[in-house]
Amino acid sequence: MSPIEFRTDHRLTDTLALQFFMLRHHLMRRGLVLIVFMLGGLAVTTLMNGAPLADSLSDLRRNAGLYLAIVVVGLLVIQIVGMIMAFLAWQRLSRPREIRAQITADGVTLQKDGFSYAARWANADLLAESRAAYLLRFNRLYMRLPRRGFAPGEEARFRDVARAAVPAAANRLST
Repeated sequence: MSPIEFRTDHRLTDTLALQFFMLRHHLMRRGLVLIVFMLGGLAVTTLMNGAPLADSLSDLRRNAGLYLAIVVVGLLVIQIVGMIMAFLAWQRLSRPREIRAQITADGVTLQKDGFSYAARWANADLLAESRAAYLLRFNRLYMRLPRRGFAPGEEARFRDVARAAVPAAANRLST
């Protein structure tokens, strides 16, 4: 199989979408686990404070609501700061900005922002798609391939290669 040559301009929307993808799949999932454990700790300490049960339950309801409001605001702030940092990083990039990739049956080599990233399909943790791009995660390496970068007919080849090579548990491409 000949490699698929992928090339497109690197837009701000690509950077922001990749940042959002990373935040959602990396930070937020771990944050939700932490929230559950902290709410459990809040419940235990509130119920074991020595006050009558009715008072403890009233305090727990108030404290849990306040805690959840603080958590939601905190998660929103993390998202906003992450997007601002991605914007500032994108602004510092030299021009012209370009994303290039070589896609083979073995894996993907992506060149962007002066770096080269290579990943093997067998190490894929996630392959998903949105209406604008393909989203890939290999351990801690995140990639986003905007659909506009595929030459005519190459996107179908990419989907065939990815379906055959990516482990079934990680492949979330629609049929």
